Amino acid sequence: MKIGIDLDDVLAISLPHYLQAFNRRFGLTIDLADGAWRIFDRFPQIPRREAHNFFSELIEDGFFLSRPLMPGAREAVESLAEEGHRLFIVTGRAARDEAATRSWLEQVGLLRHFGAVVHNRIEPVHRYKSGAAFELQLDLFIEDELAVATAVAETAIPVLLFDHPWNQGILPENIQRVRSWADVLGRIGEMNGKEGKRQAEDNPARADHPRPTQAAGKPETTEGDRFL
Repeated sequence: MKIGIDLDDVLAISLPHYLQAFNRRFGLTIDLADGAWRIFDRFPQIPRREAHNFFSELIEDGFFLSRPLMPGAREAVESLAEEGHRLFIVTGRAARDEAATRSWLEQVGLLRHFGAVVHNRIEPVHRYKSGAAFELQLDLFIEDELAVATAVAETAIPVLLFDHPWNQGILPENIQRVRSWADVLGRIGEMNGKEGKRQAEDNPARADHPRPTQAAGKPETTEGDRFL
């Protein structure tokens, strides 16, 4: 199978630490259920310049390089690679963060398992990721953001959605919640046969779904899109 994997809060624990830093900086008490990378959209009283400075300082302080792995992530990626699956990182981080992303992946011993590490360049993150997943002809996508998962699922690519407090809601039929990397391996095994080694056949339904395009009047890409 060709599998696309998000980075933040799928491979790396990120949003909880980001939200802690956000609360400390601005004197707020937002909890995880209400958390989001684009949280500044909810607080228009915070000037854009302050939001930009917050992100810049966070990155300069080594935020990307200090992320802990999600439990079981390393073992799961290694297992999938050994079984012959083709793996791709598709992250909402901006292209300017690619060096830090690759350094972190190398640091945790996972970079060699990925055929590509794809970063966002210009589009709102849900449009970018659904387009990237379609162009890579993925058989499966693993994500943590509900809006992104829904956009990818609309291209007829099944999605495994890591269950987090911030992504609760009703799911389309081809999105399944997973609670751990062990759960991910189990679902992939079910999809690919009990042995989990057989290459998945091409999805014929995808031929009826053209590449996603950005609708007119697309929303502005913000600093928060860099992490989705």
